Amino acid sequence: MKRNIIELVAAGFFAIGAIAGFAAAQTRQAYDLTQIQFCPVSKTEIGQLYLDRTYCNHPRYVLTEEWRRYGGYGSVIPYKGDAIQWVRDLPTDNPRQLEANAIAVIGLWGVAGCFIVRSQRLKRRDYELGEAEKTDGYATWLSSAHRREIKQHSTQLHTERLKDGLTAMDMEERKTLGLTDEENENIKARIQFEDFIKARSVNHSAQDKIIAENLLAKAKADKERAKTEGKVKEPEQAVTTATSNFTLPDEFKWIYKLLKLPFRVLSGEQGSGKSTLERLMIRLLKDEGYHIVVINPETNPAVWSGVEVLVEEQEINNFMEAFPESIRVRQRRAREQKIDEDDFLDTLSSEQGLNGRVAIFLMESNTYEVHGVNPDLLAAFLKQSLTNIRKWGYTVCMTAHSDNQTSVSSALSGFSKLLDSQPRVDCIAVSHPETNEAISSGKAWLKMKGVKDPQPLEVPLYNYPKTKKF
Repeated sequence: MKRNIIELVAAGFFAIGAIAGFAAAQTRQAYDLTQIQFCPVSKTEIGQLYLDRTYCNHPRYVLTEEWRRYGGYGSVIPYKGDAIQWVRDLPTDNPRQLEANAIAVIGLWGVAGCFIVRSQRLKRRDYELGEAEKTDGYATWLSSAHRREIKQHSTQLHTERLKDGLTAMDMEERKTLGLTDEENENIKARIQFEDFIKARSVNHSAQDKIIAENLLAKAKADKERAKTEGKVKEPEQAVTTATSNFTLPDEFKWIYKLLKLPFRVLSGEQGSGKSTLERLMIRLLKDEGYHIVVINPETNPAVWSGVEVLVEEQEINNFMEAFPESIRVRQRRAREQKIDEDDFLDTLSSEQGLNGRVAIFLMESNTYEVHGVNPDLLAAFLKQSLTNIRKWGYTVCMTAHSDNQTSVSSALSGFSKLLDSQPRVDCIAVSHPETNEAISSGKAWLKMKGVKDPQPLEVPLYNYPKTKKF
């Protein structure tokens, strides 16, 4: 406030000076002048000569100083016998015109300077406020993500707490403490979240048991069908469940190498096996303690469990807008904790959810802009993802039918080479012998040096079950 007053007073002072100087410089004569006219000589009736000023020619004006310095340019004696120079001094009426002009110019420059200083200060303030809003926005987004997850389960949990009277008792006790409604709601939300965390482990155990039973039943049915049809049995893959970690056979160890990367691309036509590989990667990363964020505008979030699913364009835009700031927040944490950036990943092992290690899956990324995702935010998200984000606890997997820059984001101009250089898995599809539909061949090309890898490696795809319960 004080700076605003000082800037405005200074600008007003300079403006008054400019106006006064400009007004003072508007008089017509700033120097001593001498008026010179040539007039004919006439005679009176009695023969006397006189200067007839009625017929004087156009007057000329010269500087009085110059006129006197050079002796009046000759003489004022009658000119050529029939005319005489008529001379008259005209003193200046504004001897300070130059000074007035200088004051006007200085005043104008002063006003401009005040506004430039004010503009720069306001820009710096807006930038600082913007940075603060980004940080606050990231924190708000984190809390809103937790609230969304809690809301899905809060009804059941609230009913259970009402049965044993704990909620009512807590509310009565809090009323006696004189807490505000907002504080009461915050405490209630925290209790619900704690109950949700406890209940989720129980619910997941029951879900895992169902998944395991379904997988075993499916494996038995496949085995019987293979015997009936007389088909050669393929190498048996371990039955995986969500109840415990599992280890891939040696021929699939290339997937572990892929998971260590900060960014990877899965490409191939529909039915080539991309979704199967995605689900396997989600399972393996979740086993490592990663919080999974699935971004897919075309999926049904109700069929997923154990992961965070973003389908609405606004929540996707908010997530992508907050992502670069989340990297900066973690960088500041490393500096505040005085640890090396290469060691920061170890500090996240005890963190949960979005505060810990996060794996982001960009599913069906070619459809994002169609569903209203901001192309500029998507481009900024991808550019940030192409840096070494893994040491800050993030890893990103992008799935697309076509992964060139135009099909992924219209705002990703100039980044095609960097995107093409990222490691990728091109899933290979074949035609079904009866329906001619594209189905997975069970193989893919692993291109660690990007889309133009001169020596791609043919790798087998793991046949992970079609489940979205993690």
